[in-house]
Amino acid sequence: MTDKMSHSYVHRTTALTPGTEMVEPYGGGTGFRFKIRNVKIDGQADVVHVRGGGSHKVSFDVLHDCSECGNAINQVIVGLAGQDRAQASVWNGKRRSRGGLKVVNAGTRVEALAEDNPGPAEWVNVSCDLVVPDEPGVYSVRARYAQAYQGRLMTAEGRAIPQPEYQDVLGWWKVDRPEGPGPESTIGTIIVEGVG
Repeated sequence: MTDKMSHSYVHRTTALTPGTEMVEPYGGGTGFRFKIRNVKIDGQADVVHVRGGGSHKVSFDVLHDCSECGNAINQVIVGLAGQDRAQASVWNGKRRSRGGLKVVNAGTRVEALAEDNPGPAEWVNVSCDLVVPDEPGVYSVRARYAQAYQGRLMTAEGRAIPQPEYQDVLGWWKVDRPEGPGPESTIGTIIVEGVG
């Protein structure tokens, strides 16, 4: 049996309070990288009780508006607290979300689909699947930024185009955070109940 407390799975057992947003700050700057709101797990709320583990669909709205990010290609990645890597990249783009699809780094090994919005940032809805262990417990769903040149764009428009899950971006889970994203990065909670 795994003690999830010793593996940092359980920090905060509740997700975002209705009407609140998770904010990913820009380190050392005055602005933010992105905000997340309206999290739904399996089409329900941001806290769900499930029987057994397995794959669960997570969807949410993201507003990426990083004026301090320069010309970097940014990603939003999602996973479970206590794991070594993120499970999914859900947004890929330049400074601001929305603005249509484009190919960045075309013709290189880091080519990817991205958003590049020259106007004001707008909220976009993204979704992914996360796999939760079968072991009963409370699993915090968390999000953080990455700058790995390529990630998936999992908006409705992006999901219509086949995209690989890029492995480099998932490895950003613990970059500058040795324990992975902390409780302030929690966007949802999946409570696995025993089957029986």
